[in-house]
Amino acid sequence: MCWNCGCMMPDDDHGNPDNITTETLRKAARAGGPETIQKLMYTMNEIYQNKIESTPVANEPIG
Repeated sequence: MCWNCGCMMPDDDHGNPDNITTETLRKAARAGGPETIQKLMYTMNEIYQNKIESTPVANEPIG
């Protein structure tokens, strides 16, 4: 789940399926075609930088 909490255990959802694991990323990459996690992360970063980073949603509490 370290993909969303920083615990450095990327393949452990800690019993909560809402946590992002490496398998979650693999499934998302496959849904977009025969992509890699590296390509998925690049695309997600591009979207964040170009569409989210400078908007109010970037700083909204998640709760």
